[in-house]
Amino acid sequence: MVPLDYSNHGTVNRFRRKRGEMLRRLLDETIERLGRDIHIVDIGGRPDYWLNLPHLDRIARIDLMNASADELNRPLPDNAPAELFTRSVGDARRLDNYAAKSVDFIHSNSVIEHVGGWVNMAAMASELRRVGRAGWMQTPAWSFPVEPHFHTPFMHWFGAPMRARMLSISAARRFRNMDLARRRRAVETVNLLTRAEVAALFPNCAILTERVAFLAKSYVAYWHIDDPVQDVERKQAA
Repeated sequence: MVPLDYSNHGTVNRFRRKRGEMLRRLLDETIERLGRDIHIVDIGGRPDYWLNLPHLDRIARIDLMNASADELNRPLPDNAPAELFTRSVGDARRLDNYAAKSVDFIHSNSVIEHVGGWVNMAAMASELRRVGRAGWMQTPAWSFPVEPHFHTPFMHWFGAPMRARMLSISAARRFRNMDLARRRRAVETVNLLTRAEVAALFPNCAILTERVAFLAKSYVAYWHIDDPVQDVERKQAA
């Protein structure tokens, strides 16, 4: 497959390319250990996200699961292979359609901070680790000074009433134009995490801190395919 041309994709920047290269290395490791093309489930994903990878070789299928059907109805980018993707509506906190370790690679990018409070985030984290033989979960860092969803500096370091009021100075007009009630509802849909909290949600997983200069921008929890399952699969294939 010809590598994708980043210059023709306006949403891709250098930071995302670097992340895509790391993700691709982890996918290649999973492919090598299993000895076959892999099946990916992307929780909250969109097809254009996968254009950040250097290439899409050895990926058999990517199942995109979203809580909203509206997200699934977005058109594919022109250079995205339509046959690669399936789409479904689901709940990240209850992946009941997937048996334990039934997914070669589970993936989630900037979703866990939207599912609710700690109990809901813990439920999602537990489900990702249950179904994914290998996996990747990314979430913005609470310590970064600009709140990434609302484009407002420092607001996420305050309580909900102050966060709602601070949306009136957001860089995004759609937030500035909201009345107070709508702003309060909006800020309550996001719960950013510290590195320690990510580590608590994903025990025994590697935690990568992505940085802008010296500031933590986001965290990635990832885990490799487990060797005992790998050995069983190889014996069965022999």
